[in-house]
Amino acid sequence: MNKFVSILILTLFGSFANAESGLPKEHINAMACLENMEVSTTWNQCLGLIFSSCSENNVGSEAHLSCLQGQLDEWNESLQVLQTDVIEAITLKSAEDLSKILSGWINYVSQKCQATESSMNKSELKAKQLGCQITENIGLAGEYAACLEGRSTAEYCVFKE
Repeated sequence: MNKFVSILILTLFGSFANAESGLPKEHINAMACLENMEVSTTWNQCLGLIFSSCSENNVGSEAHLSCLQGQLDEWNESLQVLQTDVIEAITLKSAEDLSKILSGWINYVSQKCQATESSMNKSELKAKQLGCQITENIGLAGEYAACLEGRSTAEYCVFKE
């Protein structure tokens, strides 16, 4: 099923591959899946695609947490690549606007991803927090990709002339 979803995503949403050819294929597929959720993909399909590399580990195990941390680190790298490309492409005023938006986004993600459910043990809470951070990073990466591809309606996405 995951192979089918990957092929479908690559076929239908190849525009991501053109704009982000330096990113891992798995990241391009994940961004495309989330962007097209409820149109041609579902949340569960996207989660399966995003977390497939960690799914063979027991949730909250040391191996699982290590895998999730590795994924978060990889997404942070992709996010930095895309952010650099966006900042180089947009006007100085837009870059200033983006900087303000990002400071708010960082606070938002921090608050949103605070795992506090008392029914979970500490390692399960950490897994939930990492998963939340990963999906939020993918969402931001997708927004950067949309800006670079000229599909964004965000006010900060104004290109230099």
